[in-house]
Amino acid sequence: MSKFRYGVACSLNDVSTTAPIILRGPIEQLCKEAKEIGYDGLEIQLANPRQYDWNHIKTVCNDSGLELIAFATGRELGENGLCLLSDDASVRRASIDRLKEHIDCAQSVGCNVIVGSMRKNIPDWSQREKYWNYHRDAILELSDYAKGSGVRIWVENILSYISNFLNTMRQVQDFVSDLGRDNVGVHLDTYSMNMEDNDILGSIRYCAKNLEYVHFSDTARLYPGGGNVDFKTFLHGLWEVDYKGYITTECVPVPTAYECAKRGFEYMKAMEKIVEIERGASRFQ
Repeated sequence: MSKFRYGVACSLNDVSTTAPIILRGPIEQLCKEAKEIGYDGLEIQLANPRQYDWNHIKTVCNDSGLELIAFATGRELGENGLCLLSDDASVRRASIDRLKEHIDCAQSVGCNVIVGSMRKNIPDWSQREKYWNYHRDAILELSDYAKGSGVRIWVENILSYISNFLNTMRQVQDFVSDLGRDNVGVHLDTYSMNMEDNDILGSIRYCAKNLEYVHFSDTARLYPGGGNVDFKTFLHGLWEVDYKGYITTECVPVPTAYECAKRGFEYMKAMEKIVEIERGASRFQ
């Protein structure tokens, strides 16, 4: 019996191979490949969510025995220029409204919504409070909108070269805790943590109360095991805090999409077993 559930980052259409999205294609192909590898669920990275037939997608996932975990929304920034911190009020409004579309579609399939790189940068730190409030007010509005829908909003830590605030897990935990909303959770990303957090175990413990989702990717956005991230430490931390959510691979599709998904999954399962053995042995020391 596995301690953790595992997901894979996917796209329903073709996107650049530089994007940290592993499997790409129609939902039938995504489900077939993810299921035969052994994954439990799919994360869909998308823009313009209303263009898809979510009833059909949900049916295919259910028939395959796979869960739709979450919609990742960063493509809305890269492809549509939607940003929660824009100085243009019309862009901020369009960004919030688009995220509400994600919430609506997520409700129809029973999954959640990630808010990460769509916040972009605080352009002028002398006006930090103004931009911070833009983001805070946006998440509060989205929280209100999602209330009663079953959709949870997950705030992700992002690398400082992509977004210059909420970079460490402690910062994200403090932000989420201060909101005081029971449908907003913390999303941990190992790629960002590896460069932004100086105490992995301490940071996991710090955000344990609100930790609801995890991304695994190695250095250079490779599959877990393809670089030099210490995933054993991450898994020990998640085990220690009795983490119940998904661990999802979010990587560039190297050497191929299928091989990336397969190697990452096999590495995570093997590392989980090692951590289980080590934690069992520690009881006798």
